[in-house]
Amino acid sequence: MADIDAYKDKFSDSGRRVLESALDESKKRDQNYVAIEHILHAVANEEDELFTATMRDLAVDPRSVKLLIEKRMASGRQHSGKGYRIAPETTELFKRAMDRARSQGRRVIDGSDIFYVLSNDERSILNDVLQNLGVPSDEVAQTARTRIRKREKEEERSRQKYELPSFLRHFGISMNKLAREDKIPPTIGREKEILQMIEILSHRERSNSPMLVGEPGVGKTAVVEGLARLIELEPEKVPPRLRDCHIVQLQMGGLVAGTMLRGMFEERIKGIIDEVKEKTNIILFIDEAHTIIGAGAAMGTSSDAANMFKSSLARGELRIIGATTTTEYKEYIGEDEALSRRFRLVKVDEPTIDQTKEILFGLRPRLEKNYSVTISDEAINTALEMSPKYIRNLHLPDKAIGWLDTASVKVEISDLAEMIVLPEHIIDVISQESRIPKDMIYRDTSDRFSAMEIDLANRVIG
Repeated sequence: MADIDAYKDKFSDSGRRVLESALDESKKRDQNYVAIEHILHAVANEEDELFTATMRDLAVDPRSVKLLIEKRMASGRQHSGKGYRIAPETTELFKRAMDRARSQGRRVIDGSDIFYVLSNDERSILNDVLQNLGVPSDEVAQTARTRIRKREKEEERSRQKYELPSFLRHFGISMNKLAREDKIPPTIGREKEILQMIEILSHRERSNSPMLVGEPGVGKTAVVEGLARLIELEPEKVPPRLRDCHIVQLQMGGLVAGTMLRGMFEERIKGIIDEVKEKTNIILFIDEAHTIIGAGAAMGTSSDAANMFKSSLARGELRIIGATTTTEYKEYIGEDEALSRRFRLVKVDEPTIDQTKEILFGLRPRLEKNYSVTISDEAINTALEMSPKYIRNLHLPDKAIGWLDTASVKVEISDLAEMIVLPEHIIDVISQESRIPKDMIYRDTSDRFSAMEIDLANRVIG
């Protein structure tokens, strides 16, 4: 049997997930090897959308097929050797999957390549299971091929859609792509600010660039992420002329880095401006927007990034979403009248406790999925109750989200019997970050609860 480590660099992200899932299943069953049945089970789960669609096209219940695959796995042989190995038939499967990947112009194995090989092999476990359900092997192969090709065409269209020109590819990040891949969380309770942004961006010529201004941690970036998610996932909620817009976050640190020779920074900024002019659907997002003032001025350029952007902003050739704090806006951007005129302000206020509560409960399912934990209502309420009293230099909702996130990590990596985030975990995080002893925080909590009990008792007696 081959060593499993020899294969890890031969897979794409989706292929690696299949391999890791198969390995986990083998470990659970103390089988110490990765056989075809483990791989098939992993494909059915990690490539669930593709697998389920194919099974439904074949008029069979995907859940029934998965159960039959699990039965095959349960009856698998044991391997007594040390470590986890790849069975010979699995090695052959990977070779054929690699051949298929290369035929598609790729150097690594995708999850769909493995599914393709399994469905096109008359002797595979998948075909054996489906034949027992009355599905001919040639029909399995044809249906799977059709589904896989359809997905690959969609992926190619997606790749072209999010492909950025040279400078932006090096110094930018597609927020639309992150939204499409669900790599940014949903934005909750910022409908008003998102609508303001949409209205500003919809101006056809001058002053069509919004500047988000608010204290650190109030959710300025989340507002931009919310717009990216709307464009990608709910385009019907966006005006038609903004539906094909591509929001690209510009990495100012990367732009400045390495510009030791005279004119290099200026060349990069001019290159980005030219690319945005050519691809008119691109909207730049610059976090910490005040950093464009003075950026590059010490690199031998005739002007800084702000001055290079000004003329294009004035003519409406360039749309920028900026984000900065109130203090830094007044100190830097507000002092430059020519630059500040190019932006329309969108005030992002700190949410109230009630608004933060809505945000935390809205984000709870995502946090629970990320860390495989359950977050109790009491933990969320504790974070909300403690937020006005502790670490006051931080703001909501970021402060409370951070506490929940850290508490979830602590529970995930613990050896607790029940993976539940409780109030004590929140208090532990607050104590650690504020350097206030836990017993003092508990005393504060207990005093408050005691006061509530006395108040309730008085009301009952009265």
